[in-house]
Amino acid sequence: MDELNNVTSSISEQASQVIGEASSHIGYLQSIGLAKSWWWPPDLVQHMLETVHVYTGLPWWGTICTVTIAVRLLMFPLYVKSSDTIARNSHIKPELDAINSKLMSSTELSEGQKYALQRKKLLSDHGIKNRWLAAPMLQVPVALGFFSGLRAMANHPVDGFVNQGVAWFTDLSQADPYLGLQVITAAVLISFTRLGGETGAQQFSPAMKRFFTILPLVSIPATMNLSAAVVLYFAVNGMFSVLQTLTLRNKWVRKKLNIADVVKHPQTSDGPPKGIIETFRENMAKAREQAQRRQAMQDKEKELQELSKELKKNSKIKIVHKSDFNRSN
Repeated sequence: MDELNNVTSSISEQASQVIGEASSHIGYLQSIGLAKSWWWPPDLVQHMLETVHVYTGLPWWGTICTVTIAVRLLMFPLYVKSSDTIARNSHIKPELDAINSKLMSSTELSEGQKYALQRKKLLSDHGIKNRWLAAPMLQVPVALGFFSGLRAMANHPVDGFVNQGVAWFTDLSQADPYLGLQVITAAVLISFTRLGGETGAQQFSPAMKRFFTILPLVSIPATMNLSAAVVLYFAVNGMFSVLQTLTLRNKWVRKKLNIADVVKHPQTSDGPPKGIIETFRENMAKAREQAQRRQAMQDKEKELQELSKELKKNSKIKIVHKSDFNRSN
């Protein structure tokens, strides 16, 4: 009986070794139906994870952390440019707001073009290229790639996910039993919002701060069934965001990276900053009002054109008096 147990144990050890060797080679993920392409974000993330896992020998939890940090470091220059653009915009905010207000209230095309050119010149004179404001949006496909890629790896599960976790979440293919990763993620998301977003220069209104405080708290029960691998990515990504925010708020760093300082203007008499929904409604109302004014101008112009045509038509009609008619006879 002991010999049978020894044989069974030996077979199990050999099987584990074979599986371990298979997962430590490039191409393993593709052999199990993952990492099928190099252009789809989830597949690309899986390729990166496999490459780091194979060539560094790190366990899967360390691989996820390493790849997450590496990708965020590659994106850091984009956040630097975005932070600088936000700061430069703050220097000309009063002038820019005045031009934008005139642009929104303009009713004629030529007038709107004039204000648009003024805004373009103002931005150009201060070296501002607002396209950099959209740079952080690149984080959206990256995050979706990590989410989908790690979820697929956990659902399989990839060899090593079951026992290559760390601390209290040793099984990366299962949900965190204590919700510790979810709590960490919520805490860091609230922190980086309070610190001024990932660029360290964003100025959120009180309503937006409340929204971004409640949202992470709601995400705790919403993500409680996600695998530890996915939530580990969220936690590490969030911690990097806080560190990046603190870095970009540091005056010495901003000076070395040639990032402009943020200028805070005094609060206007219009009251405190408006929330997202209120601002959206106000902009929609202004857009409708502007459209109505333009339509009224077009209707009036059309009416004047028709009146002009009628006057021209009437001017061609020759009026014959009765005396002239009798004289001709």
